[in-house]
Amino acid sequence: MDLSLTREQHELIKSVQEMVDQDIKPFALKGSSKYKEKMLLAMARMNLLCPTVPQEYGGLGLDLFSTALVVEELAAASPGMAAIVAATLHAAEPILLAGTEQQKSEFLPLLTGAHGGSAAFALTESAGGSDLNNIASYAEAVPDGYLLNGSKDYMINAGMARFISVVAAIDNRGKKSSLRIFLVPGSAAGIVTEEIYQTSGINLTSVGRVKFDDVHIMDQQVVKSREAGSGYLLLTQTFDVGRALVGALAVGIARAALEQALDFADNRLQSGTPIKKHQAVAFTLADMATDIEMARLMTWKACWLIDQGGDYSVASAMAKLASSSMAQRVTCSAADILGARGYLHGTLIEQLVRDARVLSTIEGTNHIQRLLISSQL
Repeated sequence: MDLSLTREQHELIKSVQEMVDQDIKPFALKGSSKYKEKMLLAMARMNLLCPTVPQEYGGLGLDLFSTALVVEELAAASPGMAAIVAATLHAAEPILLAGTEQQKSEFLPLLTGAHGGSAAFALTESAGGSDLNNIASYAEAVPDGYLLNGSKDYMINAGMARFISVVAAIDNRGKKSSLRIFLVPGSAAGIVTEEIYQTSGINLTSVGRVKFDDVHIMDQQVVKSREAGSGYLLLTQTFDVGRALVGALAVGIARAALEQALDFADNRLQSGTPIKKHQAVAFTLADMATDIEMARLMTWKACWLIDQGGDYSVASAMAKLASSSMAQRVTCSAADILGARGYLHGTLIEQLVRDARVLSTIEGTNHIQRLLISSQL
C-alpha cells in the first residue's frame, strides 16, 4: 500500500480547497437556504456531489480513496455540506456496485454536472432503527412492478433528493433475506416528507421523516431484483463504503477543530507567553494531531482496500469507530483550549463539537462497529 498521493490527487485537493475558501467557508455558519443553495451550486459546478460516478455518466470517476480526500476537505469547511455528499455517495453505491446499464443511465446523471443534485439512502425506521431483521417497509408485487409502503426516519437529504435508494422487504416482512433496494425518483407520486428535523449538528443538511404511500415502482427500478438475498448482501457492501466515508468526515471535522485551537493558542498570551508554549497545552495539541493522523491513515487504508476489492469490512468498521470517537475527543479538547470562547454560541468550535456528536451514530452506531469487529477476531 503506497500512501504517497499522486500528482492528480494533490491537484484535486488544491482545486477543492480553492473552491472551499471562496464558496463554502464564508457561508458555513449561515443557516439560511439561500447560502445552502450557493454552496451546493459551487460543489455541483466542480462535479463534487457524487465524485464516484463514472465519466461515461457525467461524473469525475474518482476511486474511493480520492473521494475521501474530497470529503475531508469539505468537512473541514462545512460538515453539513460534506454530509450531503456522503449521503449521496451512499445512495449511488448500490447502482455503482450492481445496477443495470439502464439504472446507471437513468439515475447517475441526476447527480452530476452543474445542474446535478443530491440523493438519499432510506433505511432507518422509527420502530426498528437500522435493524435489518426488523424492516417494516414493504413492497407488494403487482403485475407491472411493486407498490411501496412504509416510513423512513432520520433520512439525510429528505425533501431535496433527486432519487432515493429505499430498503424494503418483498415478502416475509422483517427478514433480511427478503430485502431489496428500490430506486425511487424524488418526485414520484406517493412520497410525503412528513417532517424536517432541527438537528444539533451537521447544519445545512435536511434530515427528516419520509412516508411512502403506494409508491409505484417498475421492475427495472429494483437493484438485482431477481437474486434471492441480493438486497442484504448489497447492503453490507454499501455500509462498508459509508463507514469509510464517515472516517473522512470525522478527520475533516477534527482537522478544523485543531486549526481553531492552534490559532487561538498561538495568539492567546499568558504571562506574556503564547499558551501554545505551555507544556499542558502543547501536549494536548500534540495528542490531537496524532489522533487525527491515526484516524486519517485508518480511513485511507479502508478506502484503499475497498478500491482494491480486498477484505475490507473490518477495516471499514475500525476506521469508522476510531475516527468518530477521535473527532469527539479532538473537538472537545479544542473547546477546552479556547476556554470561555469555546463555550460561546454561534462560534465555529461550538458547531464542530455538535457536528462530531452525530458521527458515532450514523452508518451504524459505534457499538455495532464493535460487534462487527469482535465477531471477526
